[in-house]
Amino acid sequence: MLYVKFIKENYENLKESLIKRNQTEKVEWLEIIIERDKKWRLLKQKVDKLRHKRNELTDRIRELKIQKKKYDLILKQAQTIPEKIKLIENEMQELEKQTNSYLERIPNVLHESVPAGKDEKDNIPFKFSKEKTNFKFKPKSHGELLEKAGLADFNAGRINSGQGFNYLIGDAAELDLAIQKFGIDFLLSKGFQLISPPLVLNRATLAGTVTLQDFEDVIYKFENEDLYIIGTGEHPLVALNKGKVFRKEDLPIKICTLTPCFRKEIGSRGVDTKGLFRMHQFYKVEQVIISDQESSYKYFEEMEKITEEFFKKLEIPYRVIEICSGDLGPKFTKQYDIEAWFPRQGEYREVTSCGNTEEYQSASLNITYKDGEEKKYCHLLNNTMVATSRAMVSIIENLQNEKGEIKIPKALRKYIYNKKKIGGLKNERR
Repeated sequence: MLYVKFIKENYENLKESLIKRNQTEKVEWLEIIIERDKKWRLLKQKVDKLRHKRNELTDRIRELKIQKKKYDLILKQAQTIPEKIKLIENEMQELEKQTNSYLERIPNVLHESVPAGKDEKDNIPFKFSKEKTNFKFKPKSHGELLEKAGLADFNAGRINSGQGFNYLIGDAAELDLAIQKFGIDFLLSKGFQLISPPLVLNRATLAGTVTLQDFEDVIYKFENEDLYIIGTGEHPLVALNKGKVFRKEDLPIKICTLTPCFRKEIGSRGVDTKGLFRMHQFYKVEQVIISDQESSYKYFEEMEKITEEFFKKLEIPYRVIEICSGDLGPKFTKQYDIEAWFPRQGEYREVTSCGNTEEYQSASLNITYKDGEEKKYCHLLNNTMVATSRAMVSIIENLQNEKGEIKIPKALRKYIYNKKKIGGLKNERR
């Protein structure tokens, strides 16, 4: 969440940013925030004066007691002050609540390089890894390939847990685990530190990592508990350093995690979404960088290149797109997505997102660093290294042959007992 000082110092940039995001209705909110903050500060001055007056009267009463003089009138005057303070503080709290309700919905200021656009149709592809996969036969969906090879049971998942939950069996479960292991090893080789975080967060912490109004409908909550199950490993990773102060020379901090993730949303169903593409439960390797303000875009580009290198080793076609202003999430100043090619759907679909949030998260979580004598908010960056389910779909569909066998990318073979292929329609068990 942005803060009032940031709004004041970046007013014109924020105004232009909101227009570029196609959210012109929020421009007037900036003035509302500033005006309410002004009222809050005037009320605070009144409270400070009343407290000062109370202290003066208390001192005077003390002197009169020592002098054994009457102080009844002064005492009565002093006794009226706490109630006056309470009334003003209640008004301040209400103003602060109203101000925060606007702040929570003001998106981050866009980086100047973000292209203008209305929605995802205006996102700009700017890099392609290789040609789309061409088949001399009609390719099958990953769901059909897995089911006919006895490597998944989607019906059992639906019956036992509901739509969006699945059983992976044998080689398919091993492939999922292989991608997880490779993802972690790859990030460790790039200087990241592995973190095993909690899988639940309280509301206050979660609200510091994401615009909760946009995310609350897709995350699971424990009944009668102030705890939410994580929808991404990013959130506990970012929250790890809540309230901490770093030295500039100790930055960047590079951390990663492997977690199961849980989300309510599912989306459309059909032959190509049945199975692994959209799930309520999946595994994800996540990377987070905590940076000083001057270097964050250098690390932003580095993070993207790390993930590109990883996906090249998975031997699937992909492209990199820059997210336009109208499709950019509220916490991001700039974002790249990697979209893998899904031959059965006949389109590129998002598999990872790399974004810079600058101060948006660090201000809410109070993550700072000392630059000389000055304390500044860190810039926080995150990038999904790999969501294993979607990576599996792309591997299975791009690397299938006419027999229904799935080639294992060379980079994964040592994690899957050196198997070169899995599956095959001839292995159909049902």
